[in-house]
Amino acid sequence: MDNALNQNTQNTSVKIPVDNEHGALRFVIVIIFIIGWLISYIILNAAIPNEGLNLIAIIASFGVTALLTQQIEKGLKKRWPSGRTVQIDQHSVKIVDKDGKEQTIDGDQQVNVHLWRFSIKRRSRVPKGWYMIACALEQEDAYLPVYTFMSPEQFDALKNNSQFTTLVSQKEASKSTGIGQTDLRLAGEQRRLHTAENARWMNGAEMSAEDFQNFIKQLKIQFPQWMPSVL
Repeated sequence: MDNALNQNTQNTSVKIPVDNEHGALRFVIVIIFIIGWLISYIILNAAIPNEGLNLIAIIASFGVTALLTQQIEKGLKKRWPSGRTVQIDQHSVKIVDKDGKEQTIDGDQQVNVHLWRFSIKRRSRVPKGWYMIACALEQEDAYLPVYTFMSPEQFDALKNNSQFTTLVSQKEASKSTGIGQTDLRLAGEQRRLHTAENARWMNGAEMSAEDFQNFIKQLKIQFPQWMPSVL
């Protein structure tokens, strides 16, 4: 199981590796792809003579390089972790980096829980139409954001998925002209979620969909006083 939870039954602590596709790995993959494409084009261009620009060699070398890079990426993901982990114990939730620096939420104190989602509009490493699903723990203006990506089918299968509020873009929110109490409440909720989203963008911890669900469930087990029943 990718990013499987490592649970210590003696102290009920949980450690979850995060950021499987960290920035350094993605950078190296891009460099490998560029170099691989160039080398494979040179080889195929020599093997398939053609006057002028050799489109066949370009297309074929692209396909070969893409397949090889996919296999290399799978191997690197297994052997090159980000070094960051999310850790949960009886009293706290932490994001710990490879240098041991911690971002900590005190589970014995009041914690505000923010749950939101939005649809991926442009295809990148995540397919278009998938959802970004997030949970941020807020305490004294500090945020600990955790998130994952899910297909629409995975999201629809979640119990109580309506608790993940749709994040409305600020452009769309500005078009609203309502001034009722409901509108003010929703506007306030969206402002809080946008603050949490900014924190996720800056230092959020990305998990697999399976680990994210286990993370949410573990929060409910350890901290029922402030964690709602979500999944």
